[in-house]
Amino acid sequence: MSLDEENTSHSLSQKASHAANDASQLNEEQLSKYEAWKTQPGMAQIKLQYIDFDHEVRLKVEHLSEADKKLVDEANTETNQAVEPKKKKFKGQNRKHLEINARSSSNYNDHRLCFFVIRGGLENCPYQSKCKHEHDLVSYLSRRPADLSSNCYMFDTYGKCSFGIICRFGQSHIDSLTGQNLIVPRSNQTYVESLNKYPPMLKHLLRRKKYNYTLSDRLVRIANKQITKANVAKRNNPSTGEAETTNEQHHDEHDVGEKEDRSLVDIYYSALQTNTNQNQAETNENQQQKEADGNDDEQGQQTSRPVPYRTLGSITDADMIRLKPREKVRIDFNRRLYLAPLTTVGNLPFRRICKEYGCEITCGEMAMTTSLLQGQQSEFALLRRHPSETIFGVQLCGSFVDTMTRTVQMLEENFDFDFIDINCACPIDLVYKKGAGCAITRRTIDFERICRSISCISTHPITIKLRTGILTSENNAHEIISLAKSWKSEHDENHVVDLFTLHGRSKEMRYSKNADWNYVNECAQVANPIPLYGVGDIYSFEDYYQRLNETSVSGCMIARGALIKPWLFTEIQEQRTWDISASERFDMLKRYTNYGLEHWGSDQAGVEKTRRFLLEWISFLYRYIPVGLLERLPHRLNERPPYFFGRNDLETLMASKLCSDWVKLTELLLGKVAPEFQFLPKHKANAYG
Repeated sequence: MSLDEENTSHSLSQKASHAANDASQLNEEQLSKYEAWKTQPGMAQIKLQYIDFDHEVRLKVEHLSEADKKLVDEANTETNQAVEPKKKKFKGQNRKHLEINARSSSNYNDHRLCFFVIRGGLENCPYQSKCKHEHDLVSYLSRRPADLSSNCYMFDTYGKCSFGIICRFGQSHIDSLTGQNLIVPRSNQTYVESLNKYPPMLKHLLRRKKYNYTLSDRLVRIANKQITKANVAKRNNPSTGEAETTNEQHHDEHDVGEKEDRSLVDIYYSALQTNTNQNQAETNENQQQKEADGNDDEQGQQTSRPVPYRTLGSITDADMIRLKPREKVRIDFNRRLYLAPLTTVGNLPFRRICKEYGCEITCGEMAMTTSLLQGQQSEFALLRRHPSETIFGVQLCGSFVDTMTRTVQMLEENFDFDFIDINCACPIDLVYKKGAGCAITRRTIDFERICRSISCISTHPITIKLRTGILTSENNAHEIISLAKSWKSEHDENHVVDLFTLHGRSKEMRYSKNADWNYVNECAQVANPIPLYGVGDIYSFEDYYQRLNETSVSGCMIARGALIKPWLFTEIQEQRTWDISASERFDMLKRYTNYGLEHWGSDQAGVEKTRRFLLEWISFLYRYIPVGLLERLPHRLNERPPYFFGRNDLETLMASKLCSDWVKLTELLLGKVAPEFQFLPKHKANAYG
């Protein structure tokens, strides 16, 4: 952020261009509008002095495609009428946003410099004279674009910027003569990298389809066999189920194939201990043959153990006291502040912001299992974890037991997390038509196979995120919860599922109307003693404690409420309503920008990625109504405000609905955008808030 931009933001926070309304100077039409708004359901009640009665409904054409600009012109021609123009739906707002957003960001690597030279010097390039990229830093200095600011966050904080000469804030750490990157160690700050980086060897194995899934494949075969036989037996002879259970207890411990009523966890555990199995013997012979041939370089990086053993670093209690394959690390989920996994906007920098405001449990964005198994780098980026995230989970979405189990095995052996969340709540049609998300709850047999298999192979707790059902009139979450509650190990009486989270809306409702907390309460009583978190419409500390005290839920998961006001976690902890100023909110955006540059990079690609994710967040953040402008508290999540202006120009700018004003906010933090820059929000919910 340059000095001029900082002065601009400061002047906006000190200046109020719009004078407050005086009730004595308003006409009867304006006063009648105000009285009508006070009684209109779903309308937020703004104080009279801050309502913008003279607001002109006009759409701006900045940063839109040519097709959308025509729609804007048509809408603007209707503003001569007394009524508000009819809402125009911009084409491509959902499906073509990636194409539009990438169109102006295609020249990220036009510098053609060697990254080995950028980050460490010419001697670090393994290709030397055969390298296809440029090594001459001095010649690049002559054509290097002007910096966005003179201060680099990474260099000022940690004394080193790994992007060197291509950093867009590099004046402070680039030698103007040689182009070399300067390093000044800071004694009080040590850079701590984020966890769960994509290992190069794992990428190599996944893309060549050479990762060893013997463990998960064998587990799936056991699960399919046992569940199928149990279901057939119950269907053919349901009255003898109890007698068979009694007889099964006297069978031999190694007779895995006949134990239909035993928990799959115990069956799997026994199968692991059985070395006389012919398949296991063949597997061992194949592995020994590979070692004899010297072809174990790639396979040696992984094992068939259900628990990943770490061999480097300091020794901890977890290293000294091993968990058995069927033992899990338990988490106390009772009344924790839980940030919901949020697609696109729930990225690592945003989660860091929420942690600073008091969030306790965080979860990564939804990751598709098929994409992970294909080795897609963009999908593995969703698994990144910051060291400040004390309780962190990964959310997986899939529709097949083999892909889900393989993914969990791969994550257990290579990544650091605290629990696994199975997404059974995604309402997106693209996911639903593939049998994942909400659709998985309609296939209870496959759902049981997935949950049992994942629970067997994982040493971490398993959580399930649900909606009330597919259709609004047909709630079935209580049936799914009752079914999952019955899945447990008879040996230690531990449930397969450790936590349910239930969104009080159906797939059909998406995010419209109010969440059904009465039904959430019924499901919480069914789930007992397994904890259940309710989701939906938590937007104030009054909402939070009302749901905790009036229902049987163990806690509340916060989703859109945290997107609109991340300081909601602080309000809940301190049980107060925080009238946060526009300057404090802008400082929050500044911290997000710094975290984004640290996470995505300070080169041109990292700056543009930070800008776009910041814009996606502002598309929710602008909906916040300052507490000092409200006549009634608490404000509800889905209440729409009339047009209003803030107590200063910065507050008015941050409440603007125009995408062009959102871009102006990013320009105060990341410099000017290119003339061809285009942006459309990825999320287009069918409900306000």
